Amino acid sequence: MAYIEIEGLSKVYNVGRADELTALADVSLSIDSGEVAVLTGSSGSGKTSLLSLIGCMARPTQGKVIIAGKDVAKLPERFLTAVRRKRFGFIFQQFNLIRDVSVLENVLLPLYPLDLGMSAMKDKAMPILEKLKISHKKNLKVKNLSGGEQQRVAIARALINEPEVIIADEPTAHLDRRLAQEFLDILEVLNHEGKTIVIATHDPFVYDNRLVGKTVSMRDGRIEGVTIH
Repeated sequence: MAYIEIEGLSKVYNVGRADELTALADVSLSIDSGEVAVLTGSSGSGKTSLLSLIGCMARPTQGKVIIAGKDVAKLPERFLTAVRRKRFGFIFQQFNLIRDVSVLENVLLPLYPLDLGMSAMKDKAMPILEKLKISHKKNLKVKNLSGGEQQRVAIARALINEPEVIIADEPTAHLDRRLAQEFLDILEVLNHEGKTIVIATHDPFVYDNRLVGKTVSMRDGRIEGVTIH
């Protein structure tokens, strides 16, 4: 069953200006619940723009973004924020961690708007840190971690709200092959637990991985082809 449905999606930046740019043009795509889908293409192909629209981080110029049966494209920002928080966990290319605070504090950040209380927040965070084998570093500042450890912190933060979908943008860009494989192994476990995973990447190590169920090839803001594995 499709969990994410994109219908006739377009995204134009700087509309009406001399530097107007069409990032996506009439894109349609479906991603099933529990599926691992990879968006591929060269820089400027539109894969990151599509990923941001799927994750409700941006709004389309035209078209529908249907998440779990509900079109979210035109929702007011406060409702869109609630959809992001409830449905999605994000892993960014640069990790987007706060380097001068601890591992635990970074992981807890998405929980602060929920006003759970520190004890309850830690109760949610620690099992995830233990699962990712980084609980022993919980009090270390992020800047003192290796790249692989920082990646695990980013994954823990993405999981803290118990999302249904993991969104990852070029997640292996700064990792060597060993760490990239560790990352994919973690994603495989999460997928077996029922997570839907959507990745934007130009790394063949990712899109040729056995984990991937659907590869979406993009060029010039359009989908060139979809391969089911």
